[in-house]
Amino acid sequence: MNSLLSSRSWIWQVLGFGLGVWLFWTVLQGALQAGDFSAFREADPMLLGLMFLLSLASSLCNAALFTSVSRPLGHQPSLSLRRMVPLNFSCGALNYAPFRLGTLARAGWHVRVDGMNASRVSALMAMAGGWYLLVGLAAFGALWLRPSADWGTLVIGLLLLPVGWALGRMGIAKLPGGLFREARLMLNNTRASLECAGLRILDMLCFTARLLVGAQILGIELSLGEGVLLAVVATFASLVPFGRLGFREAGVAGAAGAIGGIDPGLRDQLSLLDSAAEAAAYVPLGLALSVLWLRPHFKQVQSKTC
Repeated sequence: MNSLLSSRSWIWQVLGFGLGVWLFWTVLQGALQAGDFSAFREADPMLLGLMFLLSLASSLCNAALFTSVSRPLGHQPSLSLRRMVPLNFSCGALNYAPFRLGTLARAGWHVRVDGMNASRVSALMAMAGGWYLLVGLAAFGALWLRPSADWGTLVIGLLLLPVGWALGRMGIAKLPGGLFREARLMLNNTRASLECAGLRILDMLCFTARLLVGAQILGIELSLGEGVLLAVVATFASLVPFGRLGFREAGVAGAAGAIGGIDPGLRDQLSLLDSAAEAAAYVPLGLALSVLWLRPHFKQVQSKTC
């Protein structure tokens, strides 16, 4: 994995992770300065459990997306949902470490276990991230055109999705081969594209519902449209290439502050509560799977090649 990082990118990763730590500390200080944590102490365990379950559901959607986006590549048992679920939990936990370690672990898995070349792995991960962006931009565009977050907003968002998909196909069609040849293969498969769009929408709904439940716990009045907007920011911040820590928390807290009418301390607490619910789902299970499942698979492949 070290060979994947040049000295220059290593420096950027260190600086980026340091920035993430500083952002997290800033949000944490803001939450502590609010001083009132009675909402946490008196929180309904059912609501906290619901946030945890929504985090699990989000991870399952993400795992299923990798299975769907790889469908045009042909039948590969190692890309089945049964394999992608533990891989997604493992990589999700490792992404809290510097250097986006989970992304490197996923790339290493696809190369060493699946036998993919670098071009195909890059295309697979780019397409998965591309669906994040497409659904997020469609949701943002729909809210910008119709902020009321009603059925009309939903219709606009659903209309923007195929427009973005068609533009993506046109753009990739004009680009050279290699990485883009693999991406064209994935994007041109209608069934896979419909599945990916549906899974990303479900994932966005999980993000939105978790934020709305967190707002209810803290006594914050948050409309459905505002919840969707915060979910879009959260998903975009998850794509930052310097690691998971800090950027999501700062992004959600900053967006909540831009909405207005939310106490600064409470917006920081909401951001941390949302992240804690996700970390509770990913980190313990993901680290256990990394040791008990991911690492043995890598060792098994290594022993076969020796």
